Amino acid sequence: MKALVFDLDGTLVDTKYDMLKAGNLVFESQGWETRLSGFSGLQTAIQGGRAILRYGLRNEGLDFDDNLLKGYYQLYLSNYDKVLDNKSVVYNGVTDTLTQLQSIGVKIGLCTNKPERHARELLKRLELIDFFRDSFIGSDTVGVAKPDPKPLLEAIYRLNKEPGDVFFVGDTNTDEDAAKNANVSFIFCEYGHGSMYKLAKGESAAFKLETFADLISIYKDKS
Repeated sequence: MKALVFDLDGTLVDTKYDMLKAGNLVFESQGWETRLSGFSGLQTAIQGGRAILRYGLRNEGLDFDDNLLKGYYQLYLSNYDKVLDNKSVVYNGVTDTLTQLQSIGVKIGLCTNKPERHARELLKRLELIDFFRDSFIGSDTVGVAKPDPKPLLEAIYRLNKEPGDVFFVGDTNTDEDAAKNANVSFIFCEYGHGSMYKLAKGESAAFKLETFADLISIYKDKS
């Protein structure tokens, strides 16, 4: 029976507004005029903390290197702590669908590019943490993040599965590339951040989900 490994942001939880707010808190604290807003702001925010910081630094005309970015990233994470679940919401059907999948014996794991501490705390607050007791991989769990295949392969290993026995469910090109690099079949979430903000199409996906609940029919028919 095929296992399922899930991305978090834009797949299980709509986190874009809190990520945007965390970025703006950094900008405000530095006295910068730059702000994330509207479609373009959210398009930047969904790409993660480092993308947010690069946008702000470039928009302010500031030179930076990896070391400087690393320092700002810690500031971003500190601000993200303050707004972690202010506006983040679980997508419709996620809780019920995960419950049904577990009830029919599907093994479930998580592979996110959110730092593990933040991912665990967010899913705890949103009451999803119990679904991922066996396999929970954040961006810092194994020292590298997606699209490197290592975190996804580790998530699969913790489920006692092989890559060919898994679907990876995500919403971005990063997720799609991670699946390719790990030789894992990809399921693309059309409702997620990547498609909504015109950053991903899921061109290599084995299946595409209009809603998270669609996973049940795809799984029962194809797994």
